[in-house]
Amino acid sequence: MGLYEQLMEFVRAHIAWAEPVVFALGFAESTVFLSLLVPSSALFLGIGGLHSAAGGEFWSVWLAASAGAAIGDVLTFALGRAFKGDIGGMWPLRTRPQWFVLARYYVKRYGAFGVVVSKFGGMIRPFVPLVAGAMSMRWGRFLIASSLSSLAWAGVFLAPGYALTATFG
Repeated sequence: MGLYEQLMEFVRAHIAWAEPVVFALGFAESTVFLSLLVPSSALFLGIGGLHSAAGGEFWSVWLAASAGAAIGDVLTFALGRAFKGDIGGMWPLRTRPQWFVLARYYVKRYGAFGVVVSKFGGMIRPFVPLVAGAMSMRWGRFLIASSLSSLAWAGVFLAPGYALTATFG
């Protein structure tokens, strides 16, 4: 049995773990500080392909990843509200002040839309919710923006793997 067949056998045997794994990855990617340690966006591309090739459905994994990302955003937003003026002096914003400046720009210039756009902004992704909380963005606005951006982000990074598997699998 070749490496590919062994990998697919492993994925099929553990397919029930797909939703909890992508939930945790989405949460980590959207949670300030954790996001620096977990390259979830890149992992989602591979997970989408493997999960699809193993017979998994897109919808449950997409929703799990989106929920994890949205909950990570909410936690990060709440931290920003709790620590307000102190966040600029906390690591890593203390050592990378440009992230703080850019996140503040997104929130100040674009408001809730900045939360949506920043989800696709790489390293800035978890800092915009933190700064939005510190800048006292309204909860309702933030929750709508976070939910929409989390759905879009998870879909954009999971769907290519499913599409490639459907096309070439």
